[in-house]
Amino acid sequence: MLAAPLSAGAVAPIAGLDSLAAATLERALDRIGVTREELGFDKLYAEDDTFRLGIVEELLNDPLRLPSWQEETVRGIRSAVADPLALLRRLAGLCESAPEPPAAASSWPGPYGEQWKGIRFSGGYDPSHAVRSFLEQLEEAERWRSRAFAGIAEDEKAMIEILAPAFWGDAEDPLVKARKGALFFEHGVPADTSLEITEKLVLDAAARVDRTALARAGELFVLALGELVASLWKNPLLTQLSVPAPPGVEGTVALVEESPWGRVVIGGTGPNRYGADFLRETAILIDLGGDDVYSGRTASALGRFGRPFSALVDGGGNDLYDAAGLDYVLGGALFGIAVLIDTEGDDIYRARDGSLGAGFFGIGLLCERSGRDLFESGDFGQGAGAVGIGALLSLSSAAPPPGPEVGEDRAFDLGFVPVPGTGSRPVRWDDNDLYLASRQSQGFASTFGAGLLYDARGNDTYRAGGRSLHAPLRPNDFQSLSQGFSIGFRPRAGGGVGILIDEEGNDFYDAEVYAQGAAYWYSVGLLFDGGGNDRYSATQYAQGAGVHLAVGSLWDRGGDDQYLSRYGVTQGTAHDLSVGMLIDEAGDDSYTVSDGQGVSITNSVALFIDCQGDDHYATRHGGQAAIHWARGFSGAAIFLDLEGSDTYPEGSAGRNGAVWAPDLYAIGIDLDRDLALPGEEIAEPVLTAQDSLRTVEELFETASLWEVGSAREKVRRARKALAAKGEEAVAYVLGHRLWTDSGLEYRAILELARAHPDTFAVLLIPRLEDPDDRIVANAARLLGDLKDARGVDPLLSLLRDPAREPQWNRAIHALGQIGEERAAPALRGFVGAREERRRLAAIGALAALRDTTAIGALAASLEDPELTVRSAASRALVGFGAAAVDAVAEAIDAESRIRRPALHTLARIGADLADSTDAGSLRARRAIREILMRALEDGGPAADAAVRSVAVEGLLALGDPETVSFVRLRMRDEADPLVLRTFDRLAPLDPRASP
Repeated sequence: MLAAPLSAGAVAPIAGLDSLAAATLERALDRIGVTREELGFDKLYAEDDTFRLGIVEELLNDPLRLPSWQEETVRGIRSAVADPLALLRRLAGLCESAPEPPAAASSWPGPYGEQWKGIRFSGGYDPSHAVRSFLEQLEEAERWRSRAFAGIAEDEKAMIEILAPAFWGDAEDPLVKARKGALFFEHGVPADTSLEITEKLVLDAAARVDRTALARAGELFVLALGELVASLWKNPLLTQLSVPAPPGVEGTVALVEESPWGRVVIGGTGPNRYGADFLRETAILIDLGGDDVYSGRTASALGRFGRPFSALVDGGGNDLYDAAGLDYVLGGALFGIAVLIDTEGDDIYRARDGSLGAGFFGIGLLCERSGRDLFESGDFGQGAGAVGIGALLSLSSAAPPPGPEVGEDRAFDLGFVPVPGTGSRPVRWDDNDLYLASRQSQGFASTFGAGLLYDARGNDTYRAGGRSLHAPLRPNDFQSLSQGFSIGFRPRAGGGVGILIDEEGNDFYDAEVYAQGAAYWYSVGLLFDGGGNDRYSATQYAQGAGVHLAVGSLWDRGGDDQYLSRYGVTQGTAHDLSVGMLIDEAGDDSYTVSDGQGVSITNSVALFIDCQGDDHYATRHGGQAAIHWARGFSGAAIFLDLEGSDTYPEGSAGRNGAVWAPDLYAIGIDLDRDLALPGEEIAEPVLTAQDSLRTVEELFETASLWEVGSAREKVRRARKALAAKGEEAVAYVLGHRLWTDSGLEYRAILELARAHPDTFAVLLIPRLEDPDDRIVANAARLLGDLKDARGVDPLLSLLRDPAREPQWNRAIHALGQIGEERAAPALRGFVGAREERRRLAAIGALAALRDTTAIGALAASLEDPELTVRSAASRALVGFGAAAVDAVAEAIDAESRIRRPALHTLARIGADLADSTDAGSLRARRAIREILMRALEDGGPAADAAVRSVAVEGLLALGDPETVSFVRLRMRDEADPLVLRTFDRLAPLDPRASP
């Protein structure tokens, strides 16, 4: 059991964590010799990204900022959910779109509806004056909306609108392709449906959107709508008005007024039915109550079809919102702003893509005040934003949402709005909601977007998946990309901020691939659950996972929770220069996954914290603080369980009440308290006449698909057929594809190059002089992968040219791959370069060249301020074996932070030499043994326990009986739990011990 040694010390606590969690995390970092600043090692490897949000960079550069950022974000959203104006400002800030608050002297109407409340005219109450004022305010909102999209040409907008119904679906699905132009056809407008579904058009347009102007337009619309509602809602005379119901409406109607923005309608308090044709021409609909049916395009803002603003406010009743088969509806916006507010009742919402609180080049909001509700949609919905904002709110009648009291300074009082003439509704305690979606939903965001799903109360069910298979990688599982998830468009554009907040209840989160507080490609995803016995079920990439330069987090405040995922990356795990975090604050929890729970994969930072409870950890392939190395260096993995009697899988390094350090920068503390598919073998394809008839372009396209699952055979066949084309294929690739930034295309190019290495090398070398940096980078990379010595002199020449400095890292790496020793002198000087990546490249290259002259510089790099460089130097030195021992030994200094990396390096060398019998190996082992024994006998403070743990591991790895006996004897006086656990885990059974 760890006690006093885990006090916080003099280090300031990590914000967002309680004192014990912060202190234990600080001690974990101290034990592995890593500072908070070092966790911010360079992860921004995709330098051509032009859409990256500042918060993404901030969290990648300071992973321990994540706990406080999510706490601030949840608190801020919670305080704003009852006020759409405040909420829009908060969400706009997340995606860097928020305008400055208006000055006091602005032309905005003053305090939220006061000037229109209780207006009466002779002969009764006339609401048309309030409507006319509302329409005048829309003119100002339209000026800002037009400014937002002024940089996009009209034909570009039309193309985006043609693609929009299909854009978020599976581009290979014929049914999805058939939906192109659906919005045009619905409005009787012809459309060119031959457009390819591609993100380039969307991203080019997104870069020219004035997102601040869009947010301002949203604020003005919400404010104007709030004043309209306030002027109508609280006047009982409104219920006495009646006009003939227009065609398409069954029931009572209080007002119908035409406007340039579309029809404005006030429906009566009884049950109404609104037809599709009527709704298509109605922009603003306020219904005073009753069990209503809305059959068609409701609260749908389609800017290019005459309705840039649309809203529905329903005063209560058990309503059916039937928009099945329609896109961008029920709080769905495309080049516009849409709001749907339902104040009470058990309601059903059904729509297709871009709906139920979704903004795509727009702002979409759906707020459901109370009741047991069903939300059903397709892709991109239920709180989804891309180049815009989308939010779905399910509040509660049981109590005001946590945060400031609802007052007169809000645009809407969504908390307790009485239906005119009826009084307040009774409190309900069973607000159990069901959310059904396919993909990109339930708190989803993409480029320049913020997406939020907020649920205040109830035992809720969230289901995302079932439409688009994750083929060919997992051909029998579906994608979700939902439940607090964000994704960019790799490799060009980063994503946004996707958030799901559920305040309480026993909730069920059911998803498949990509979900539940996860993110992909320069994005942030967060799932927060405030309490209850929750179940999280997923297939892969979920539950606090950052994937490919992204930040994912799952934060659960309490309850006996179940976390299940069939495959990693999941449960506080991060992959490829990412950050992943899972924090569960309380409860007896169960965690099951193939490989996860605080695992750093390919140079990432992984953090797993379970604060309280008797927990069960089940993994098949390792977990609980593990590192998968890549690029020649490691990331960091931290697993903390702070309380309870916990169980771990047999064979795991983890154990209740123990400390373990399975790798250089991995640690697990329990207080007493690259994906490889197995797949069948594919026979070598035999080319046919049909293969030879395919063009080089066609073959290259197929050869560039992902060679996994069901695509393996056709990709392999295409690559073989491409190689059979010979010089024609080589000329095509070098002339038209060498600029690619696609990893899949590069694989196809490399296989072709390996089929024709001489032709390729001769034609590649001149491309090192190309003005396009990407062509130079790919040419250097190919020369390295081909290991062609003809590339050495041109690459060395590149390194001598300061004007080519941006390509030096690639040239260094390529020279290491080629393996010509004569390149070594030019590379040694880069070991001390200022740039972290350059030092890493040089260390890797010198290790690959087996340049023993560089051993001293590599040993000095064990003192580098970056953990990535220290780990790379350690691995490189281990590769030199006995030749590196003297240099590393000279670096041992009891007062230096180098001590643990140097000892770790010597221990690994010793383990590799354990069975060697040559004189050099024997001498090296003796030197290593002496140093490790000296380190083990250090009786210093607890901070040196990590050193003693490494010494124990290294000595036991030497394996001779005398050394093992020495360690066993020394352990009798050892008290540190990390050292003892290392010994228990690795020591052979003492034959003298009793059975």
